[in-house]
Amino acid sequence: MKNMIKVLKFEYLTCIKNKAFIITTSIFMALILLMTFLPGIISSMNSKDNNSIDELPVIAVSDKAYKGDAVVKKVLEKFYPRKEIKLVDEDVDTIKSKVDSFEYRFAVILDTPVTYTYVTKNNSLMNSDTSTLNLALTDLFRTVSFEQYGIPSDKAEQILNTSLSFQTITTGVDQTKNYWSTYILIMLLYMAIIMYGQMVSQSVVSEKNTRAMEMLITCAKPSHLMFGKVIGSGLAGLTQLVLITATTLASISTIGSQSIPKEILEFINFPLSTVLYALLFFILGYFIYSFLLGALSSLASRSEDLNTLTAPVMMLFVIAFFIVIMAVNSDSVNSTLMVVCSYIPFTAPIAMFARVSLADVSVIEISLSVVVQLISVYLLGMLAAAIYRIGVLMYGNPPKPSEIIKLLKARL
Repeated sequence: MKNMIKVLKFEYLTCIKNKAFIITTSIFMALILLMTFLPGIISSMNSKDNNSIDELPVIAVSDKAYKGDAVVKKVLEKFYPRKEIKLVDEDVDTIKSKVDSFEYRFAVILDTPVTYTYVTKNNSLMNSDTSTLNLALTDLFRTVSFEQYGIPSDKAEQILNTSLSFQTITTGVDQTKNYWSTYILIMLLYMAIIMYGQMVSQSVVSEKNTRAMEMLITCAKPSHLMFGKVIGSGLAGLTQLVLITATTLASISTIGSQSIPKEILEFINFPLSTVLYALLFFILGYFIYSFLLGALSSLASRSEDLNTLTAPVMMLFVIAFFIVIMAVNSDSVNSTLMVVCSYIPFTAPIAMFARVSLADVSVIEISLSVVVQLISVYLLGMLAAAIYRIGVLMYGNPPKPSEIIKLLKARL
């Protein structure tokens, strides 16, 4: 056990002192801080860019449909409370000239009650004037139509502005609140397990290329080496995740509360239970795939062989990821396929996490999945240690699966 702790400590310190690790962590933390400041910066830039327009709050309306009906101005003022609605009797060229010179913010020519011409200086992708105009002119058409049938405009406005109120009682899981947080965390689980699993692979190959592995195997048991290496790299990865998460939470609670819109804050508000489940299944998934990747990496004599040996494991995880993503997108997280995947060690980390976050899953089901993964971690760890011991002194071309099985049988 002492040897395993020494290997663990060495691996952990090596990882966190690595320049790539430090640079990657620093970049992620800097990006998070930048993204927190970004909404405020964009808002400030937009306000500066739109000063010339905002200083000219006149909206010109050429009314050819309602013939100067007073209700036209009243309805448009309701939708544009901070703008001056100016009814004009000008030709199209004059209106275009005044819009072009910024005398009018924009102009509307009401050709008929249901058709209009919108005149603007610049029409950007983010322009929302036409959508607001559609609502305003639809409201106008309905109000005038009501008056023609003898309903006063104030009564018509009251009828049109009536809205329903409702409340939702959810007896299970509210997917409307958990969907985006679950989707984001599934993506993070996928990337984190792959990234930190490859960290173990690179470490094993590096030791084999420098012949350091041969010395290590004489000082400690293969199981101690494998478990120490995987746990040490995992703790380094967890340290990185904690630093990034702490930066995110701190920046959102301080800077973000001022600069980030309320809708976005609600979007990135992850429930504590979801985060804890994500952490649990990350740890289990990391161990399952890291043991597999570490074992296969020990069979590589050169760095060039690493991708060939680990490709089947990576493909297996990619398939598991796509199964879960398709289930989440199709609202079938409790389908038979997902239930089965929840108890298969290679798919369970992200499949069960998706089900726990977006479906009503019993404690027994969650516990059973966790137990299956824990047993798999132990068995895969022992298998990885056995393959690791075989791969230490094996050089040349990577062995075939049948050769590995024969060597394992001979060792056992």
